[in-house]
Parts: sequence; C-alpha cells; structure tokens
Amino acid sequence: MLKRKALRKILITTFAVFTLFVVYLISDTDLTEELHVSPEVSYVASLGMDDVYLLGSNHYLVKTNTLLDADNVEGKIKILIDYLTINQNNTLPVGLSGILPNGTKVLGISTTDGIVTLNLSKEVWEGDKELYERLIEGLTYSITSLEGVSGLKLQVEGIQVSELPSTKKPLPEILTKEYGINKVYDLDSASGIQKVTTYYLNQISNQKYYVPVTKYVNDSREKIDIIVENLSSSFLYESSLVSLLQSDVELMNYQVEDELMLLNFNHSLFDNEKLLEEVTYQVAYSIFDSYNVKTVLFEVEGEEFTRIER
Repeated sequence: MLKRKALRKILITTFAVFTLFVVYLISDTDLTEELHVSPEVSYVASLGMDDVYLLGSNHYLVKTNTLLDADNVEGKIKILIDYLTINQNNTLPVGLSGILPNGTKVLGISTTDGIVTLNLSKEVWEGDKELYERLIEGLTYSITSLEGVSGLKLQVEGIQVSELPSTKKPLPEILTKEYGINKVYDLDSASGIQKVTTYYLNQISNQKYYVPVTKYVNDSREKIDIIVENLSSSFLYESSLVSLLQSDVELMNYQVEDELMLLNFNHSLFDNEKLLEEVTYQVAYSIFDSYNVKTVLFEVEGEEFTRIER
C-alpha cells in the first residue's frame, strides 16, 4: 500500500514538472518571437483623472492631475476652483500652489454647447497683479481640459472680463487653449508670427511635471517641425525646464488623418529607453495643444511601437 502511494506521488510530481516545463517552453518561445517584432511601450496615464494647472517654480504653470469627483461639469469646476485657490486645499503636491487669491468665490456656473460661463467674486483681482495673466491661463487650461468643454467665458461679479485689469490687454470673449500658457516671445518681426506650445519637464521636490510653454516665433514651418526642433535643441532659455529628446532624433515623416497624427522617427528615439515614456508624452502633449487630433501614433523607421490618446 505504501509503495503504491509513493509511486502515485512520484508520478503526480513528475507530470507536474513536465507540464511546467512545457508551459515554460511555450511562453519563452512566444516572448522571444514578440521581442523580435518591435519594441513596445504601453502606458496609461491619469486614467479617469482631470488636468489641473498649478503654479510652480519661477511662476510657471505646471500640468498635474487629480480626481474631480463630481457627476457633471459644473460640479467638477467647483472642485477645480478649490484646487486653484491659494491656501484652500491642503492636498496639493509639495512645491505647487493655486493661482486664485484666497477668498475667491464661485458666484455662478453654466454650460451651453460646450462653453462654460464662470462668474467669480471680486476677490479674484486681489492677488499679485504680475500674475493676472497666469491666472487667466491657469483657469482656461484647467477648465477647457474637462471633457465636453471647448471654451470659457469669464465673468467677475456678473460682468464679462474683456481685458486684464493690470495691463488693459484685451481678452477674447471665449477663452480657449489658443490663448496660450507660460508665454514666451522670440520675435524679430511683427509679421509672420506663429505660436506653438511645447511641453517641457520640470522637477519640483523630486517630482517630475510637464510644463507647457507657448512660444511666439517668426517661423512659417509646420508646428510639428517646430515642436521637434524645440524639444531636440540643446539650447533652452530656462535652465529649470528640460527636454529629454536627443539632439540626433529626426522626424522622418508624419501625416494627419481622421483625428490621428502618425509620427515616424529614426532609431535615435530609442537611445535612452529609460526616458522614452517621458519623451513620447512631451511630444504628444505638445501635439494635442497644436493640432485637432485625439491620438498620436509613434513609429520608428516605419514600425509602430506606441500610441497615446488625448
């Protein structure tokens, strides 16, 4: 009886080991074949989260994300204003702050055909006058990043804001991302001006953040060409902003079709694989602010390796 039981155990163990060995061989073969096809990066950022643009170092607005837990746009905006108001929320990342003066209140919110009308109290203009434009930019970028929102009409005490109180600079009736953010002017002529928003990286309190910078330049090239040049250039006007795109990376060709932009780079894009995720997001975020596309598909010398959705 004991011999029979021992023999049975040996047979079961042998069969289990053999099964594991077969599974290993199959898995190893599949993995090898997959790795030979093409390198692939798979990353889902901020799933279910909303963008909030907070004030960081050197008065740059930086892209962060959080969960605005509300069932509709109006509810999300109320929570958003809480994040954007100085000293109103104690859960903000270290080194970042809101842009709206403490005491700013929401007097009304309505949405019509994707346009949000936001009515704020007079305290909104009681902060640093030098940051009024940053205030408009932070509000605009945060609110128009919400799903279903295409523009913002800003009111103070029920009156449409048509200019910056500090400089009398006129504002469009409907604010969109076309207004720009963290603006920089690099111009030598009043004609042929084009604005392009490029996302750089900034490290604040050991955390990396994407920082959009809208440059006004005398350049008639396609925006994607300017973006790639901005990100691959060794010269950066601000030392705290970083681009991880290698200088020898070349955009071989590109095309836009059905809300998708396809980018085909040379193999230098893989030179620093540890930083590849940040590089692709820098490029994709810049494209989303410059083109009416929802997907950016990356290829390297004709082979697809990842795509990023808006």
